[in-house]
Amino acid sequence: LARDLAALEADPTLGWATSRVLDLLPDGSTAGFPGDPEHGPIERGEVLDSWKANGYRAQVHPATLLVRRDLLLALGGWMALPASEDTGLLLALNCVSRGWFSQEVGLLYRKWEGQVTGQAAHVAPDERDARMAVVEARARALASLSWHFPADTPAAR
Repeated sequence: LARDLAALEADPTLGWATSRVLDLLPDGSTAGFPGDPEHGPIERGEVLDSWKANGYRAQVHPATLLVRRDLLLALGGWMALPASEDTGLLLALNCVSRGWFSQEVGLLYRKWEGQVTGQAAHVAPDERDARMAVVEARARALASLSWHFPADTPAAR
């Protein structure tokens, strides 16, 4: 948290930060994600574009989000979905503000057979497609607005 907070404090044009995730597998080994972005700023729209192009898989993990409080409140927080509510927030943030990615590991994501994201209801195509459509609709609606964070930048005028 201190590392990500330092990134936000150093650049007031950043609205959020995220970091690298390693999957912690049942045998104790770890696996990284081959699609991690470069260390540094993530421009508006990059996560949404990558998510859409890669079968609704974001290039950064929303469980590592650190968000400016005023931006979080302005977006209404996490989406009211049975799952993927953190992805919805991540994409909304990315449509209105720049972010920061740290290549240093910020989370070990425990993979196990009982996890919700591995259950049939979570991955059922109709349910998943419906959730992703709502997530995308919110992100695209926000992207179409003239408002961006921070609001006093030329891009927001």
